[in-house]
Amino acid sequence: MNNRGALHLAIAILSAGTATFAGTGSDHFEMRVRPLLAKSCYGCHSTAPMGGLAVNSRAALLKGGKNGPAIVPGKPEESLLIKAVRQPDDKLKMPMQAERLSAREIEDLEAWIKDGAAWPEAAAAPKRSSYVITPEQRAFWAFRPVSKPALPRVRNTAWAKNDVDRFVLAKLEEKGLAPNKPAAKRDLIRRAYLDLTGLPPTFEQTEAFVNDPSPGAYGQMIDRLLASEHYGERWGRYWLDVARYADDKLNNDVEDPYANSFRYRDWVIRAFNEDMPYDLFVKAQIAGDQIQDKKHKDLAIGLGMYGIGPELTDDSVDVTTRGFLALTGACAQCHDHKFDPIPTKDYYAISGVFTSGRRGELELAPADGVAKYKAQEKKIKEVEDRITNFLHNQATQMAEVLASESPRYIRAARNVPGAAADSKQIAAADGLDAETLTRWVRLLSDSNLDNPHLKGWREDSFDLAKFRETALNVLKERKAVDDENFLRRGGAKKQVLQEFVAVALPLDKFQLWRDLFFNDFYGNEFKQEEDGILYYGPNRGYLKSDGTIERFLDGAWKGHLAAMRGELRVLRSDLPARYPFAHVIKDDKIHNERVQIGGQKENLGEEAPRAFLSILCDGPPEPFKNESGRLELAEAIANSKNPLTARVMVNRIWQRHFGEGLVRTLSNFGRMGETPSHPELLDYLASRFVESGWSIKSLHREIMLSSTYVLSADMSDRNFRVDPDNRLLWRAHRKRLDAEALRDSLLLVSGELDRSAGGPPVKMDTPGMHKRTVYGFVSRRKLDSTLSLFDFPNPNASAEQRLVTLTPLQQLYFLNSGFVSGRARALAGRLTGEAEARIRGLYKTVLGRLPAADEIRTSLDHVKAGNEDWANFAKILLSSNEFLFVN
Repeated sequence: MNNRGALHLAIAILSAGTATFAGTGSDHFEMRVRPLLAKSCYGCHSTAPMGGLAVNSRAALLKGGKNGPAIVPGKPEESLLIKAVRQPDDKLKMPMQAERLSAREIEDLEAWIKDGAAWPEAAAAPKRSSYVITPEQRAFWAFRPVSKPALPRVRNTAWAKNDVDRFVLAKLEEKGLAPNKPAAKRDLIRRAYLDLTGLPPTFEQTEAFVNDPSPGAYGQMIDRLLASEHYGERWGRYWLDVARYADDKLNNDVEDPYANSFRYRDWVIRAFNEDMPYDLFVKAQIAGDQIQDKKHKDLAIGLGMYGIGPELTDDSVDVTTRGFLALTGACAQCHDHKFDPIPTKDYYAISGVFTSGRRGELELAPADGVAKYKAQEKKIKEVEDRITNFLHNQATQMAEVLASESPRYIRAARNVPGAAADSKQIAAADGLDAETLTRWVRLLSDSNLDNPHLKGWREDSFDLAKFRETALNVLKERKAVDDENFLRRGGAKKQVLQEFVAVALPLDKFQLWRDLFFNDFYGNEFKQEEDGILYYGPNRGYLKSDGTIERFLDGAWKGHLAAMRGELRVLRSDLPARYPFAHVIKDDKIHNERVQIGGQKENLGEEAPRAFLSILCDGPPEPFKNESGRLELAEAIANSKNPLTARVMVNRIWQRHFGEGLVRTLSNFGRMGETPSHPELLDYLASRFVESGWSIKSLHREIMLSSTYVLSADMSDRNFRVDPDNRLLWRAHRKRLDAEALRDSLLLVSGELDRSAGGPPVKMDTPGMHKRTVYGFVSRRKLDSTLSLFDFPNPNASAEQRLVTLTPLQQLYFLNSGFVSGRARALAGRLTGEAEARIRGLYKTVLGRLPAADEIRTSLDHVKAGNEDWANFAKILLSSNEFLFVN
């Protein structure tokens, strides 16, 4: 069968599988949906529900408000709740006067409704002091201490190269199974290279290994790969999945990149390359600013794990408990965990550690240079604020002037034939501003206009004088509302959601203010497509005003603006280059959280002293005493006596080598997770991990030098009948290249790979972006389409593993992608000689081997039929399963 035939057959077989999706049951509801409703909806729709709609129970949502039921279980597309948060209709926008829900939050609501809108009713909450962890809970496998088990006896002692093999073989022999034969050396070197570096071996490297008969050749190759700088790029990226790394903030509306996110990414890669002990690696990311280490001087940069997180309510607790401990601690935010021994008080004990801090900068430059930059930056900011405040004030006054002229504009709008007509002539005849008349026409002609004050505006009976008076009064009332909220915020101009009870205009008056005067100058309003039609000033929110207030200025006002802008130009020209810094967290206002009953800030219960999880303590948790408690938390997690930390990391590493973890739920070792397939092996490796000084590279070596790792991926009908999922590890898993290895391999074989390490991220679609994919820009707002197509994880949440899909779109990518075509052209450009020599060169470069005689014949026929289109032929090999999969 030729390569194309094999490709089609493999795709047909593999496509029969389906993608795995995360569950959306009670775990999803308690962690994602209930906190979201509490945060964004309860303020208006709980005890005194606006519009008759309450959202604090399933029954209330099914009953709905004046517009009908809020949810239709199983049908998110028919649910008013989803329509409201998606905001397609100006008449139905929620949350009102608050940040629009993120794409992820909307997806969480949709998934919950689609799954039936389950709402577990909590029993009467026990007093917090009455929560007792039972002996049965402590006896659960994940909470028992790690103990190094005795080696099992096996019959086929010659097969076991090391102790890992004994545990695997014992399980196989128990079921009467025999492991596969070893993989071919060509398969083995490709497997090892891609596992450890994410790059395939060259033809020359493959040939050298295949032809080396020495018994130590394989071990020496593993050592070289572990010493390669590309090792850290590969394995650091895996940790970045867990750490939910991204280069921008979670912002639905605008691209909002971090200035120095890459420093955390580069720190992680260095940590893996230097084989930083894992316990120190953990501590650095929680409390690196409080740790001194002679060898590693930059531990505080590891705080970027939290310093560039997505800033979600439960994020710090979630990434800490899932990432390091494989426990779903964030599920205890609203009530005691329903499955695991994690009381709500424990959630707030951990949360208090992180809320006792703030995000900040770690300057990586001399203090005098930092001080000089900050002083100049402060001067620039002061002048910028003076300019924008001046423009805003002028625009606000101008809006009032234009509002007083509203009868003339409405009267003129009646004479404009349609919204698309040119209104300049009518404006000139009536002595009106042409742009303002155009805006009026656009507003009044909108078929979705829901403003009750403008109803019937075309009729002669419409009271223009009354409308003018109403518009001017709305301006006054809005100012009074803003002044009141300013006082309630304690003098802060920018609103902090849910931290105070705000007052607002009545809905009908708000609609008029929105249409005429809306601006997001202080970033307080919900996002709007455009400013009010009478506002011409700057906007500090999502969309910027066109800024044309300047054309209304004259005389001293115009001169004053010009002088301020001249001052700003001089200050900017004197600004030195920005000093380097890392995004970190710092201790700030130290405090204990109080339990939020039902996850509601306004419903506070007992105080939760900052402390570790009760289930992982001997007796009641000791409150943390030093500052925020971050260092104490870090030491509790990265402790050899902690039964989870070593097991969890060992399991993550095992999964990357074998395709599945010994525990398949990598970030959930609780009761809703799976139990280990080889519990004794997991404990053996966890013990060895700690004994080696928490060396990840030593763990790699022990796993990869086993007979288990070098098994072939061949099928055995007998073994398959007994163990179809290969949980007993009788063969190797066949794996498709992930997004990074795929892109990097394409660049490597085309001869274009830029091996330079580190530095600021570059967007993947930037022409000439040929660095490794780990150095590409990762967006929380809009993930790169190619990364998304090949199952790159959502960076807004800690990702335990890639959910592998096989879809027709992925193969169409190879047929139609400009990136693939460019690599094929570059590869073809490297070929020299006659047709057969070029074919041999392509096989060697792309597949790491020489073509067989029948492949040469088929290839020659194809090339001749295509008039020697070598780029097209190169694309065929780049699209082949032999290139895309690892045996």
